[in-house]
Amino acid sequence: MGHAQLSQETAAFNNGGSGMLKSVSKKVAGLRWWIAGLLGLATVVNYLDRQLLSVVAPMLRVDLHLTNTQYAYAVNCFLVAYSIMYAMGGWIVDKLQTRRGMALSLGIWSLASLCHSFIVGIWDLCFYRFVLGVSEPGCFTAEVKAVSSWFPVEERGIGVAIAVGGTSTGAVIAPPLTLWLAIHYGWRAAFLVPSLCGLLLLPVWLWVYREPAGHPWLSAEEHQHILGNRHEEAPVQSQRFKWSSLLRQPQSWSFVACRIFGDPLGYFYWFWIPSYLVSVKHLSLVELSKWLWVPYVGHGLGTLAGGYFSGVLVQKGISPIFARKVSLALVPVLTPAVLISLYAGRLPVILWSISMGTFAIGWWGVNYYAALMDTVPKKCVSSVVGLAGTAGALSSVPGMWLTGYAADHGAYRLVFAVACVVVLASVSMLWVFLRKPIDPRKVEP
Repeated sequence: MGHAQLSQETAAFNNGGSGMLKSVSKKVAGLRWWIAGLLGLATVVNYLDRQLLSVVAPMLRVDLHLTNTQYAYAVNCFLVAYSIMYAMGGWIVDKLQTRRGMALSLGIWSLASLCHSFIVGIWDLCFYRFVLGVSEPGCFTAEVKAVSSWFPVEERGIGVAIAVGGTSTGAVIAPPLTLWLAIHYGWRAAFLVPSLCGLLLLPVWLWVYREPAGHPWLSAEEHQHILGNRHEEAPVQSQRFKWSSLLRQPQSWSFVACRIFGDPLGYFYWFWIPSYLVSVKHLSLVELSKWLWVPYVGHGLGTLAGGYFSGVLVQKGISPIFARKVSLALVPVLTPAVLISLYAGRLPVILWSISMGTFAIGWWGVNYYAALMDTVPKKCVSSVVGLAGTAGALSSVPGMWLTGYAADHGAYRLVFAVACVVVLASVSMLWVFLRKPIDPRKVEP
């Protein structure tokens, strides 16, 4: 952002911003951290609603007389919609801007999850899963856009770590909360309560969130802190951008390629580790319920540590993109620790080994998003996030099938070995193809 643009945003802030009160007495210290916490809370609700079905599936299938094949239809309806709408969701968020884009996504996915409480058969289950898959990607595209607006470059890593860290929190609390509700009040209540939490969060989001230039609770000092280190960015002439020009930038494709290789590994840790612990390491269901949270906590710690580490590098004067790339270079070093679990017999060693793998994935994710925010103009950041998310989800479909085939043939060693290779390929995509930020003028309409 040039000095002229910086002056424009500062003037807009001093004037109260478009549609905002010009005279506001209340200021909130550290407002950007409250915004990050609100984003993280939205992610918790997002992952709760996403994981509900898998947790209550045994009860739901018996009650509705569903076969395994019918249940697979419902799962695939979500995955297909999710992969397609990641790109569309990013485009919608860039069009509507963060506040309205997140509100639309949160409202629709919460209603879709709520409707699961009234399922009577396979076809309405498939429909509600499809709507859930259509609406949920908007959460992540909006979060990245919000962090890029609210945090200076050196704090973007920890900012996005707080925002997307809700994935780990949601994964940790979903199984016990859902099972407790299902056991005591039935599986329909297990959908009802978290969905209502999302609907209650919606007015809070609309009340709290504004862009920094127009937020009445933001102090002038914090606003200057947010903008102060963006003087090297080119001025933005318009909030519109040209898709064809964006797709001609090699930086955009570096983020797409990174997720094509990286996402299958993330999905493997989310969906296959429980099966691995039961079938290969012979944990009972009781033991699994006690200890499954550990790898997900490892993921959350990796997210926070990775964001903090790259932020420190930026504060020491290293260019933001190079700082993220240096941080990402540590991921292929950490990932092979998961191989230890193949030969370990003691549960603490097994859990530590797998947690190192999830820690590495959390470290990868936060620095990936931080690099993207440092590279892509703010006006089209959600679109690139969505495009890359769609590519990653589509590449994960055959990845998950191959994982299942290998697991059926007792070849988890091959799965873990391939995981170490694909994460190296993922990081290499950014190291090779990402050299400098995209000039905003190159994507002007």
